[in-house]
Amino acid sequence: MPLIKANGKLVYFAHVPKCAGTAVARYIEARFGPPAFSDRQFLSVEEPLRWTRSSPQHVTRDALERLFPPGFFDASFAIVRHPVERLASVFLFQREKEGTIPPELGFSDWLHRIAADRDRDPFAYDNHTRPMTDFVPDDAVLFRVEDGLEKLEAWMDATFGAQTAEDPVRIPRVNTRYRRLKDGPPVPPFAITAADRALVADLFAMDFDRFGYADA
Repeated sequence: MPLIKANGKLVYFAHVPKCAGTAVARYIEARFGPPAFSDRQFLSVEEPLRWTRSSPQHVTRDALERLFPPGFFDASFAIVRHPVERLASVFLFQREKEGTIPPELGFSDWLHRIAADRDRDPFAYDNHTRPMTDFVPDDAVLFRVEDGLEKLEAWMDATFGAQTAEDPVRIPRVNTRYRRLKDGPPVPPFAITAADRALVADLFAMDFDRFGYADA
């Protein structure tokens, strides 16, 4: 839950995992300075010594509502993404970057695992496999990855005041799969089947409905 304080306003960024959050966090830092309530070193702390079940930037909406009274923030916003593409990104990132998924485990089998384990361990992968709606407040301004992040930059200008620098800060592209793999070893093939899409549509039906994604 990165918090932005600038020009007399306090704004909450509902950071949905694998929805361009790292790029936006870097943009926020470059434009306004380091945000509050964000810990990039959270996973480097041994699990028994962590103060919360997830990193603070991946706080859920229900936890947020317990910690902050209504009207505490001047505004809030979130970025969402098609649920199938988001889950594919989670899988590839965990397999190829974090190493938490064995190379021999396919996407289909992994989906069935998270379906079986979601009630037992909703905090898996630092909340990466939670539905997006679990993170996003009802009054948050929504942006979709598919629409381009220029709209978010324009909203930031309208909220905090337009940038005056000749070379304004822009949202970078980070964590792209091409950059991760270009100098690394070969990786197993990856494909999404019709059955995979149907399972994602079932598991994340609330995301499809709330955020206007018509089909899987």
